Amino acid sequence: MSEGRTGLLIVFEGTDGTGKTSQRDLLATALGDRGYPVVVTKEPTDGDYGRQIRQLYQERHRYSREEELQLFLADRRQHVAQLLLPALADGRIILCDRYFYSTAAYQGALGLDPRDILAMNDFAPRPDLLLLFAADLDLCLKRITEGRGEVPNSFEQRDFLRRVADIYDTFALPFLRSIDAARPMAEVHQAVLAEVLPLLPPAPPPRRGHHS
Repeated sequence: MSEGRTGLLIVFEGTDGTGKTSQRDLLATALGDRGYPVVVTKEPTDGDYGRQIRQLYQERHRYSREEELQLFLADRRQHVAQLLLPALADGRIILCDRYFYSTAAYQGALGLDPRDILAMNDFAPRPDLLLLFAADLDLCLKRITEGRGEVPNSFEQRDFLRRVADIYDTFALPFLRSIDAARPMAEVHQAVLAEVLPLLPPAPPPRRGHHS
């Protein structure tokens, strides 16, 4: 933890279909039940830049790779300034679904240099824990199409996801932990808890007269 930062930043990463969003939400419930102050967030955010990014899924032809990257960076700068840094300074536990590692992996899969992208994000606080969810791509695509009932978008095609996964595999970071996401949801949740709980400060005492 850096000076002036008393909270924790836990990031959930992985290709689409690994179940990371569900695991983020399960962890949020588990920590909240233990009395920890939890902030649940995601990237792209729901802000102006984040909404523009989501339009990319339908209108990829409108933006160059470089323009897409600038949107991600602008969205992240806003996210860092308005939510992440204040919440960390306030001692909260932030659970973030995707962060700049996603940008490096996904925009890298489009042909940009992942190392350059990581360097461009030096303004963003580093996670205390980066959980990288991995599963066979056929299983991921099955979860997208059958589990969610969705038609895979341009970011969810098998060849593209393979390139994304290959870039994720190059990340060698001291705070990164790989999670086998092919297992049943309850088992994956236990694996997540095993990584997270040792990092936490003692649970705050319940407030008197407070009922959640």
